[in-house]
Amino acid sequence: MHDFKLHSLNGKEVKLSDYRGKWVVIETGSSTCPMFVKNIDPYRKLMPKYPDVEFLVVYVREAHPGSRTHAHQTLEEKIALAAEMQKEYGDPRPLLVDHVNGEMHWAIGCFPNMVYVIDPHGEVVYWCGWSFAHLVEKVLDDRPNANQQERQRIITAAPWIMIPVTLKGGWDALWDLVIELPGIIWAT
Repeated sequence: MHDFKLHSLNGKEVKLSDYRGKWVVIETGSSTCPMFVKNIDPYRKLMPKYPDVEFLVVYVREAHPGSRTHAHQTLEEKIALAAEMQKEYGDPRPLLVDHVNGEMHWAIGCFPNMVYVIDPHGEVVYWCGWSFAHLVEKVLDDRPNANQQERQRIITAAPWIMIPVTLKGGWDALWDLVIELPGIIWAT
């Protein structure tokens, strides 16, 4: 994977190569992405099983911005939204923030909730357009043989997760999701 430069919540620049020598799981997400929010607890439960693996979240653009949670305009605003997200959902994973223009997000696929497993040499051994902790667990359990690329059909978050998370963006964000969801499901 390219050596992207990201930002920590204190604004410090962090490079992916800073994690070279370790197994790394990178999940993309945002506070209005139901797919991401539904994954927080499964990854929280998975982390203790793999103390030698660095689990990271890369905050990308808001999946469903709206009148309540706006699309960010500056890096400072993006970092503030990321910090608010981490506090609200209690995600224990280190959180890195993509550039305001979404440099990494655009380069790796633009899905709102992708996952990558990277080996200690910096090679991607697994990626999926939609993150599922149980699939990442299978890859981590079989690391010597890990060399697969997989794309799963979207399995939406349950309505009791999807609706409140999307409403963080506002009613207009929920309406956007209602309009776009059939197309997203068809495309995956």
